[in-house]
Amino acid sequence: MPASATESTTFAEFGSWYDDYVPSVLEPGLQRSIEAIERLLAETLTERDQVRIHRVAGRVKTKQRAWRKLRALAAGAPLPPLEDIPAMVHDLAGVRVTCTNLRDIEMVQEVLDTLPAAADRAAKPAGNQLWINRSKEQDYVLVPKESGYRGWHIGFGTNVEVDGRPVPVHCELQVRTLLQDTWGELTHVDTYSKDAALPALVSVLSTRMADLLATMDDIAEDLRTELDRVDEETVTVDRDPSPAPDLADIADVAGAEALLQARWRGLEQPLDLASLAWELRQAFGPEVSDEWFGLGSFKRLVRQAIPEAEFSTGRQQYLLPAEAQDVDPSPPGDDEGSTDLSAVPVAAERLRRIDRSLPLLEAKQWSQLFANLGAVWPEEPPSGLTARDINRLSKLARDRSERAGTPIPRRHFDYVVKAVLAAEDPAALPGAAELPVVFSDVILERMRSLRVLGEKNRKGRRLVRAWLVGGIEGDEGTNEA
Repeated sequence: MPASATESTTFAEFGSWYDDYVPSVLEPGLQRSIEAIERLLAETLTERDQVRIHRVAGRVKTKQRAWRKLRALAAGAPLPPLEDIPAMVHDLAGVRVTCTNLRDIEMVQEVLDTLPAAADRAAKPAGNQLWINRSKEQDYVLVPKESGYRGWHIGFGTNVEVDGRPVPVHCELQVRTLLQDTWGELTHVDTYSKDAALPALVSVLSTRMADLLATMDDIAEDLRTELDRVDEETVTVDRDPSPAPDLADIADVAGAEALLQARWRGLEQPLDLASLAWELRQAFGPEVSDEWFGLGSFKRLVRQAIPEAEFSTGRQQYLLPAEAQDVDPSPPGDDEGSTDLSAVPVAAERLRRIDRSLPLLEAKQWSQLFANLGAVWPEEPPSGLTARDINRLSKLARDRSERAGTPIPRRHFDYVVKAVLAAEDPAALPGAAELPVVFSDVILERMRSLRVLGEKNRKGRRLVRAWLVGGIEGDEGTNEA
């Protein structure tokens, strides 16, 4: 077998190398990657969110497709040495995560944010840990392919041991909704498996089907938003109990109370009530949410089961752990000992462990986010925004950040808009200039309510506000000054 490939390298020579590389490197690396991703999702997501991940599967490119990809990337130039081919064709192995809704793609992205990023071999972590290569990120949900294909792609990798030394395995991760995956299943064989040009009608029909399924994805997202709102009300809003509870309710409520007490005693960090209610539905059946054992609301059931229970404030409510943790210590390197305004405060990292959607941006990125959001914010905001309004604002702000050359994911804009809407009893939405301060007020209140940062820790609170607003001097006139 030749030591390196050239323009004269034959398919047979490449194939001989690939036949060795697949079983010794690609297949072990792919299996390890699938297991690591499944483990990461299981450890990070709640059981309620895990059911929205339908499958994690992988594949290794066939010899023919790998060869065609290599020749296409070379674009007529000499082919690289054989040992450099895996770095050039980064999707020889691929993992696909299929989830329910568009929002679930963002949920997976948030989980992957916890992985170390590496763009070159020298920076890759040692051992078997996964790394993310953000230079290979492609958002085909935002900008679909000409064929109509939609999905989110990113490069990642791991190491496998070959002859006693670690060998990096470059892979591609694809995250799709069920409908996006349906389009791929219906069109993949006919559209991508042949070298010959496709008839124009096939391309037109494939694109039309992709657009139709994308519209259905949008409708499904709106439906989920409304169902989540209804579900939130059934969990957190107190309703009058049934005047005469059913005997079955009386019999089952003891078991429900025992489950709630056990979960509460075992909590190490706050747990959102929606996830806890989901666990109860899993144990006793979905019909329990009709009247919550005759008590009228889930929150009343929790109070009856755990009289001493405490809850966080705000729109998304959490059950707080039985053992209150000291949130005001000042160990070396903590928020209270740091004055680096560009760094993410430790209090924010603590909150992120509870609320994985919280954007952990640098201070300058927050300034860019608020500038882009403020530019598309309505001049005379109404007293409330619908789910469609929120989606539209988030997309407009994201598109603006893309054009400015400082792209910020839509999910971060979405988080800020929803947090602003969650402000306590707003008479009207704030103006664009007020967004940073209102948002920082909401985050500081969440930190206090979730026991992340104590109210008396003024220096820590000032640093968090400075991180969000863009400087301690911007904190004048607030309670943290």
